Amino acid sequence: MTYHELERVELTNMCAIIDEKNKKVLVQERKKTWPGVAFPGGHVEKGEAIVPSTIREIKEETGLDIKNLKLCGIKDWFEPEKDRRYMVFLYATTEFSGELIDETSEGKVFWHEINGLEQLNLASSFSEMAEMMLRCTYNEFIYEIKGAVWEKKFF
Repeated sequence: MTYHELERVELTNMCAIIDEKNKKVLVQERKKTWPGVAFPGGHVEKGEAIVPSTIREIKEETGLDIKNLKLCGIKDWFEPEKDRRYMVFLYATTEFSGELIDETSEGKVFWHEINGLEQLNLASSFSEMAEMMLRCTYNEFIYEIKGAVWEKKFF
């Protein structure tokens, strides 16, 4: 039997909450890490399942309850300086309820037209993630790092 060294992995999630009637999507203007506009999401806690972690993070950051999440793909990359892989599970849903929180310590949240996202100050590489989540164009978005060059690849 061949032994494969396991990678250390940091798991995160993100969800596009889509209001089909008004053709809008919920976005978050992030203040802390990864500044700019993106969909809400966060970290998976130790031992937590991925979908429930996404539901929990969305509730914490937006006040909304979501259900019937659809997996749209994964974004990942290996961070050599930290010797770990960083993975983001990308979801979308059209089923939500509750009262929207305008702002949390993570940033301001607001509805925006789906077709006008590119007009916002988007977080780095978020436009490719939004494409995956709203149009199901790819299964995986990965950065392959070769020295100082980060090459985007889509599968």
